[in-house]
Amino acid sequence: MTITTDNTTASQSNPPPTTSPKKDSAATAASDFKSFLKLLTAQLRNQDPLSPLDSTQFVEQLASFSSVEQQIETNTLLKELTASIGQSGLENATQWIGKEVETPVSSVHYAGEPLSFSLPSGASGEVVIRNSSNDVIFRQEIEAGQTSFEWNGQKTDGTTAPIADYKIQVEKKSDTGKTETMPVSTVAKVVEARLVEGSVYLILESGVLVDPSWVTAVRTPSAEEAGS
Repeated sequence: MTITTDNTTASQSNPPPTTSPKKDSAATAASDFKSFLKLLTAQLRNQDPLSPLDSTQFVEQLASFSSVEQQIETNTLLKELTASIGQSGLENATQWIGKEVETPVSSVHYAGEPLSFSLPSGASGEVVIRNSSNDVIFRQEIEAGQTSFEWNGQKTDGTTAPIADYKIQVEKKSDTGKTETMPVSTVAKVVEARLVEGSVYLILESGVLVDPSWVTAVRTPSAEEAGS
């Protein structure tokens, strides 16, 4: 079963600024390099002209210093990457993995299996399903106190809907004749937390990405569900 949402924006507060060791490490490396050049120059000036030092030694020393300098830069980048991941909230988001979350949806992908939804509290009116052309293919009256809804793919005319994406929502006519709409919700397990363009998203077992702020309920799957 694949569930999709049409939410297109994700909110995330800017992470607090932190100090970076990059400048200090770079300054230290630059200072050490200057000191190394001074020592190398002094060594060249004061060498015995009758027994000069082997030039390969200088090359080896330069290569060794360059290697150390690159290692300092690599360590700096790793520290910054770790800090960035922590600031993004990705580490905290991993706590959602394995949990079942309820999120609002306005479109679904019917793949031949029944789809289950939760209805808004106190919802009234009808559950309406439309195809990609926005034609109504199914509608069902919501009974008093009804909190959930399952669609097995059957259309109002009794035929089975083809495998495709469909729009779903609760619709109700107001006293003025205007149609009021509300989204339904679905429950799915979180299988991954991912950083997308600087924002943290949860990936559901259906493959859908959702912003954690869209989640309206969280629960731990039963032992039977967790083992399946």
